[in-house]
Amino acid sequence: MARERLADSQPRMDGGLNSVSDDISLQPNQLRRTVNMRLTDYGAATKRGGTQRTSSAVLASAAVLNGYTFQQDSGTNQILTICNTDLFTATYGTLPWTYTNQGGTFSTTVAPDFAQFRNTAGADAVYIADGGLLNSWDGSALVSDIVNTVAVDTIQVHNQRLWGCGNSTYPDSIFYSSLNNGDTLGYGTGGGGQIIVRTFGDERIVGLASVNTSLLIFHRRGISRLTGYGQDDITASPAGVTADVGTIAAKSIVANNNIAYFISERGLYRCNESEVAAVGTPQKPDPILPIIRQLSSSDFDKIRAVINRATKELWISIPGFGCYQYHTVLDAWSGPWNEAYISPDTTALFETINASGLPVVLRGDASGWVSLCDAPGIYLDNVAAAGTGGTSYVMVAQLHRQYMGDPASAKALRWGYLTAQLNGSNNCAVSWVTDETSGSYQLPSSASGTWSLSALWGTGTWAGPKSRNYRVPMGGTGYYLDVTITDSGAALPVFSQWQTETFALGRR
Repeated sequence: MARERLADSQPRMDGGLNSVSDDISLQPNQLRRTVNMRLTDYGAATKRGGTQRTSSAVLASAAVLNGYTFQQDSGTNQILTICNTDLFTATYGTLPWTYTNQGGTFSTTVAPDFAQFRNTAGADAVYIADGGLLNSWDGSALVSDIVNTVAVDTIQVHNQRLWGCGNSTYPDSIFYSSLNNGDTLGYGTGGGGQIIVRTFGDERIVGLASVNTSLLIFHRRGISRLTGYGQDDITASPAGVTADVGTIAAKSIVANNNIAYFISERGLYRCNESEVAAVGTPQKPDPILPIIRQLSSSDFDKIRAVINRATKELWISIPGFGCYQYHTVLDAWSGPWNEAYISPDTTALFETINASGLPVVLRGDASGWVSLCDAPGIYLDNVAAAGTGGTSYVMVAQLHRQYMGDPASAKALRWGYLTAQLNGSNNCAVSWVTDETSGSYQLPSSASGTWSLSALWGTGTWAGPKSRNYRVPMGGTGYYLDVTITDSGAALPVFSQWQTETFALGRR
């Protein structure tokens, strides 16, 4: 009598990373490891893009503290970067970019905050808060320590006013400007002012976010909101949203589609004007929560976050651990991204606009470089602006543990079937481990071109004509099977699904 054929599969990857749950609890669409991997909108997994430095030399022998894109009324997009004590400006174009040192006396320890608004002359300007008096840049001239403004380290535009917080003398206060004039932040005679927020007592304010009709005010524990300040100048008092959770990482607050994401001591949270909820669930636990419990207060200050609008991902960089991604459409995780994202360590993440008007992410590091993430046609890390050099990085995707329907039955491995678009990768392998054996198989080199090279992301059809099934010969026995896909080639392969074929050997 022929032995019973037992099968199992990973039909999709859209459940993302689950590095927390017990192995037997992972869902069929979840993965145990997703190093240097990201999720596509269609539920597949792909290798991340490479990084390329944007200048021929470091901006300064110091960390890049933060950056911003000034979208000027003229239509020109100017990239602003703070490194050491100076402001550097550049425009997006063919690499290498020319960075112009505009000078300045910025703090070398406080990560600055940026906000685009109007100044006293009615002109468009970018305001820069670094813990001292407010600064501004109008595209050609830098004004340091604007007279009559207050010292803040966080700023936000909301309802035609500039708002700020982080004043060491008044840590429980927010400050506002007059209508359409950021030069008056906190200046009562000029129409600005101060609001003491005691929704939860004398709780220090660490961040702000404009969400729909409310200005969300983040405390270390608790979130308040303010509404009513606008053209009609209606006075309003802050109200509590929650007293249960706040943020421990001021630079983790990111607003997107009327939702604010932030890192708390209990992981990633999101909130709107009326409710706050953890992103993690029992079915999709938060993979960064175990990491947060290992961090010091100084590490919390170094957490950075940004929304990549091109890929619909929230990127969260944690010092020493790399960059994690939360896909805002799939509600699923991937990462960490290591290599260039931790060597040199990431000190800034910010968005800019490429020559085609599409959003891309820039990364500043501890050595003074600004790098383009997902650089077109680049599949190495820390590539020079001239396109030379760089180091390889390895994608690791470990599938959920497969029991072939019966954890108590031993199986003999026969075949595995991987549906993938290798897209020119010449170094992709499948390895497997059971409780009794292990093995690996090198996939044949791909002769096809790279997926979606004509655009930033997503113009190719997932599981389309370029996808094919690779039959992987497997051997050995075991009660369960762990399959890992690795790729160190210079390409962006896409992996759609996996199927396992085994034969039953009998129960324990």
